[in-house]
Amino acid sequence: MRNWHPFVFLILLGVIVFSWILFQLSYIHASANTRVQHTQNAIRPTVPGKLQLDSRLPAQTFNANSSSNNVNAKFGSRFDFVVSPSTHLVSSGTDGIYHDNTASYIVGIAPTDSHTTSLFHMGTLNGSQGDTYVRNEQWTQGLDTSRWEGDASDGSGMHITVDIIDTFYGEPGCIAIADCASAVQDDTVPVFLVGVTLQNSGNHSLSGNFLFGSDRSLSLSNPCTQHTTPGGTPVTVLSYSNNSDATGGTLFLAGAQSHWKCNTGAADRAGLAWNYSIAAAQSQTTYMLIGGWNAGQNLFMNTQLPAGCQQEQLYPALEWSTENDVVNFAIDNLSARDNLLGRVQSMENTLIENTSLTSQQRWIIADTMRSYKAASWLVGRQNCAGGGYDAAVYEGSFGFLTTVDVLHDYGYFEINRVPWFFKSALLIVFKNALRNNFGLFFQHDQGGDVNSDGICTGPGQGIPTIRATCYAPPRFSFGSPMPTEEDSNVALLTAYYVYITGDTSLLTGNNNANLNLIDASMQHNQRVGDPATGIAYNSQDTTTTYDDQKDCLHNFAPKAGNLYYQGLKEAAAYRATAFIDNLIPGDNNAPTWQNDAGKIENSMVQEYNANGFIPLAQNTGAYNNCNGRTVTTGEGLFYLHLIGQDTTMNQALLQDLAHQYPADMSANTLTNPQMISLQSTPATGPQCPHNNVCLRYEWFSKVMLSGLIADFIYTQYGCAACHHMDVTDAAFKHNITLPENFGDGLHDDGSDWTGHYYPRGMISWAFLDAGY
Repeated sequence: MRNWHPFVFLILLGVIVFSWILFQLSYIHASANTRVQHTQNAIRPTVPGKLQLDSRLPAQTFNANSSSNNVNAKFGSRFDFVVSPSTHLVSSGTDGIYHDNTASYIVGIAPTDSHTTSLFHMGTLNGSQGDTYVRNEQWTQGLDTSRWEGDASDGSGMHITVDIIDTFYGEPGCIAIADCASAVQDDTVPVFLVGVTLQNSGNHSLSGNFLFGSDRSLSLSNPCTQHTTPGGTPVTVLSYSNNSDATGGTLFLAGAQSHWKCNTGAADRAGLAWNYSIAAAQSQTTYMLIGGWNAGQNLFMNTQLPAGCQQEQLYPALEWSTENDVVNFAIDNLSARDNLLGRVQSMENTLIENTSLTSQQRWIIADTMRSYKAASWLVGRQNCAGGGYDAAVYEGSFGFLTTVDVLHDYGYFEINRVPWFFKSALLIVFKNALRNNFGLFFQHDQGGDVNSDGICTGPGQGIPTIRATCYAPPRFSFGSPMPTEEDSNVALLTAYYVYITGDTSLLTGNNNANLNLIDASMQHNQRVGDPATGIAYNSQDTTTTYDDQKDCLHNFAPKAGNLYYQGLKEAAAYRATAFIDNLIPGDNNAPTWQNDAGKIENSMVQEYNANGFIPLAQNTGAYNNCNGRTVTTGEGLFYLHLIGQDTTMNQALLQDLAHQYPADMSANTLTNPQMISLQSTPATGPQCPHNNVCLRYEWFSKVMLSGLIADFIYTQYGCAACHHMDVTDAAFKHNITLPENFGDGLHDDGSDWTGHYYPRGMISWAFLDAGY
């Protein structure tokens, strides 16, 4: 019997390990299923009345905020409608931000027996038509809805509300379009619902025409048509010329014939009109559509696909066959069937039902969501490429596609709300992996706009193309890879995705191909590490995302390294990789990654003990501000905490980080301009362009992320001041009057950082996390 003892032990050990794996997988799946069921139950029946918005959302007024834009953009399908009040114009197009053009839109009322109109600042006044602008004009940005309000200029007591409404809700828990195809249609149908509410607060009945039109040229072939939808609703459709759209698509308006008729008598306001009559002290609400249809085959490219099959089209062209099909779908599903208005109201309820956020946080979430949607691409592959779809997100005004260090921040939203979209983008990242002399690494981005000469260019100046990185000359003279950080980002994002969705097929497909890539990237990070600390050092792939200035946080100079922000993210990535390795039988690398993480964590504790705090980096001589403080050090903890693995870290390190965070925040809080900088002291030297001084700056997304980490983690380690810290004030004040949309930064000389329409701000969605 003695000879059997080792085998019995091994069998029992195997049973225990296998049972633990099954428990982990079942727990992950149960967590994901709970989220899906909760979200589906959240969509409630509604009637086609006026939507309810969160009353705590700040309103913007024409008098105070006319320089800002009101961005309305469809998730994935690109159609946009961007109001610029100061110019009295709207930018719109079937191919979205950077691929659109401007027009004057006449939106408002023309009362009966009056030669005066009352219009919003969406179009240019025409004196011959009696045009005036509404009084008390303001707009409120919800999650899906932009509510424009104003009072008739004639003093009649008519209050006008125009809601421009996206239909996005998301598909939590869905990992492929095939599993949630109907909901994806609802999210991506290339229309905005337009809700018009006229409220007569006067003492007499009021009548007239509500106008929604523009100076775009009309289609040469029968621009105004009528038909009946499959659901039985007679509709009116007005189509503009293909020449009116920047990429040759068709912009259109549509509405039920019971309310909406074509109105083409004046070229500067050709569109639809609703003939209203509203009794005293009464109101009416009705809906119409604005939309875009583009079946072009040359709007996107993917060089990872076979030659001859690389051109892709906007995904709605796979979902619908014609412009009228889009109209029919939106009209028939307005408040019945898929209940688009119900989806919208449920989305707005996300803020309405939250009791803990400030009004500034609410506005930031709504504003950053608009930039994220405006940056998103969902395109369909040709049959010769096997069909399917690709997903990508512009890095705002820089135009890179699926920049991994930016995905790190907006990925939280995608994994929780559209995991199928995230998975598609991540698969492209995996396929784009490269090697250098330290091993395999993940690229900074997956391409960008490419011109006819095959050269990377700015967004809107070429065709968006999935390819090797564009973050390099000639597009950017200073662009360089950041392999160590991107490797860490991919590991952390993948672990969180698997934890939320339970989709281990991402790891196990094709003989564990993607898991093997992540393991190989961790080997890369091992090889660049300092033998003493384990952290990337000696300028060996040390570059980080913080590329605005040539300073310690950028970590790109001879002898640069042992940056503790980077080190902690490396350690977190090792532990995240160990987590996913333990889920997959046959992968035995987890103990190695745990040891590598422990080495880094121990070195950081030693640094804390030596200095009384953890500075930016070891003083290697690469930069002269590495002895300063930063609020970014703990960034790597975010996803590790969300998957419950921060408890495996050196607890003394977490206590140290929690203890020093209030002092880090204080050292970086400036009053003129009001901001929270990322480094407490500026670097100086000939590499700095401002009289040998590098500017200090705030990236709003990164400061928000640091505040979330403080709230989620540091509060558990004794930091009472870390609970719900105010980290959005500068972002709010800077953006509420900013032209374009969400700008993610500010310099200490008051100048704007140039990243606009920046999707990284979507990290603000985590303010809605149950743990906040």
